[in-house]
Amino acid sequence: MNTLKYMFGWLLVLGVLMSPVLCQDEETIITVCQEEDNDLRVDCLLEPKANYHTDYEFSMSKGSKETIINTNISGIMPDPKFRHNTFVTELEPYGFRLIMMSFTITENTTFICKVTKIQKTLSVELDTIQPCSAISLFLLGYHWLSLLVPLCIVQLWEGF
Repeated sequence: MNTLKYMFGWLLVLGVLMSPVLCQDEETIITVCQEEDNDLRVDCLLEPKANYHTDYEFSMSKGSKETIINTNISGIMPDPKFRHNTFVTELEPYGFRLIMMSFTITENTTFICKVTKIQKTLSVELDTIQPCSAISLFLLGYHWLSLLVPLCIVQLWEGF
């Protein structure tokens, strides 16, 4: 019984401490990272508006020129250099992931994500792009899994 109270106490403390991390802010709506195989990954975690067809559009801006990378909006065509080397997958519970195969940025770039008429941007400086971490991006989509961390710590603590 004491172990259960101890575990509940740790879950409560860590849950309160982690709650600001789990709230989605402007910086976590769009993430850009470089995968090990040199593909560029852009995750857009915008929640679509209810009762609308979910349209998406990924673009990037270098200076004052915006280039469309990939979209499912009819009548809008991506730039020809991105037509055959990009693809988009839908994320759960919501959002989209753009993969740009064998692509690296060569200058400061602003990535733009539009989902059902909502637009967010992320500016990426040339030398600040981070490698992708599968675990952190997985936890970003499934916040409740981070509540298992205290349970693992308690189990390890009891083992000693």
